Amino acid sequence: MRCRALIRGLAGNLTSCGASIYIAVLLTVASPSAEAGQFVEFDSAEGPARVHLAAYLAPPRGAGPHPAVVLLHGCGGFHAQMLTWADALSRWGYVALAVDSFGPRGISIRCGGGLSDQTTDSYAALRYLAAKPFVAPTRVAVMGFSMGGSTVFADLERGAFEAMQPQKFRAGISFYPDCRSTSGFMTVPVLLLTGDADNWTPASACEAMMAGQSDIGISRKPGDRSAVQLVVYPGAHHAFDVLDLSLFPSRGVAFEGHRIEYDEAATKDALEQVRRFLDRTLAEP
Repeated sequence: MRCRALIRGLAGNLTSCGASIYIAVLLTVASPSAEAGQFVEFDSAEGPARVHLAAYLAPPRGAGPHPAVVLLHGCGGFHAQMLTWADALSRWGYVALAVDSFGPRGISIRCGGGLSDQTTDSYAALRYLAAKPFVAPTRVAVMGFSMGGSTVFADLERGAFEAMQPQKFRAGISFYPDCRSTSGFMTVPVLLLTGDADNWTPASACEAMMAGQSDIGISRKPGDRSAVQLVVYPGAHHAFDVLDLSLFPSRGVAFEGHRIEYDEAATKDALEQVRRFLDRTLAEP
């Protein structure tokens, strides 16, 4: 949390700066958490609206080509937990690319404001990885947290956006997303992990999605939603995997009017769930 707050504070002063300067800032404040990788940059899209994105790239040992995972942060912005997950994925044999969609755009926090530009950023990250000789381009997953978790659904939901992308993700992992605006019809397997004590993005909304029940903002049709695997952790709150929250006496805090809290048991199981899911879905054909 302290690392995230520092990154957010610095990012707020970088509105007019490019990604190269922002990467230098990230290296200064976040490098103690980074084990295996380096900070890189790539364009979010083609044309005059493009942004030079900053990202943390953590490859595993060996020449590859390796399967890969794109990581997307929540509405609080890029923080140390993104590095923690990226390094864990690298140790498991996956190329990890943790993307910062906010810092290069001069955004510190954007909660309650939709998915921002993460949908296009995630496919830009996929194109970046696919061009690397050490990446297996047809074996890439996308993994997101909170807002980033909702972006995973937007990326993989059956419809025009996913259909227009020339390169495809093989799988998705969504941590505590807002399930109220997605149909649940996915083009590839998706692992969804959330807590039943989450008062920000309730697990009940994800259960309604899985059941095909209509919800706020969406009328759902009957159909096969078995591509989504839902895991609900009893007693777990939003951001249950953010280890820095364990530094607080109550293992959590109020943020943006909601409870966020670390849960060791849920995190331990989530690590195993994610690893097994990736090993299964990103295996060589």
